[in-house]
Amino acid sequence: MRQALFLSLLALAACAAPQGIRTTGDLRLQAVQPDVVAGCAVRAGDWMALKGNTFGTQADWDEGRSYALFPPTPGLPAEEAEITQEQGPATLLLRVPEGAESGVLRLHVEGVGEAEIPLRVEGASPQMAVPGCEPPPPPTP
Repeated sequence: MRQALFLSLLALAACAAPQGIRTTGDLRLQAVQPDVVAGCAVRAGDWMALKGNTFGTQADWDEGRSYALFPPTPGLPAEEAEITQEQGPATLLLRVPEGAESGVLRLHVEGVGEAEIPLRVEGASPQMAVPGCEPPPPPTP
């Protein structure tokens, strides 16, 4: 009985976050667009949308207390970061900076937690139309 309960909890935990994404603290990510976990690539200048439980406040992002660092190490900051929805789920839009390389995107949300998101960066060539690989539209002013 205990083993069945343990396996059920383990399966539930595996479904709670996309595979390949690691989080710490209270930060929970539900989705990334384009779906980099499924192998979609991003390009410099493209937008990425992260959906999760919370991304803190826009003031923390504007003042640099919350940040996203794209590879290579030590990390290039996202060109822009904007919370477009605060809850249900929270949505954060990030712009991939020039010079970003394939590796791990490191996200820090002040007072909440951190995440590591594997990503593949391609050059400026147009990406094939693959469902789930489209970048999100930019935020509206």
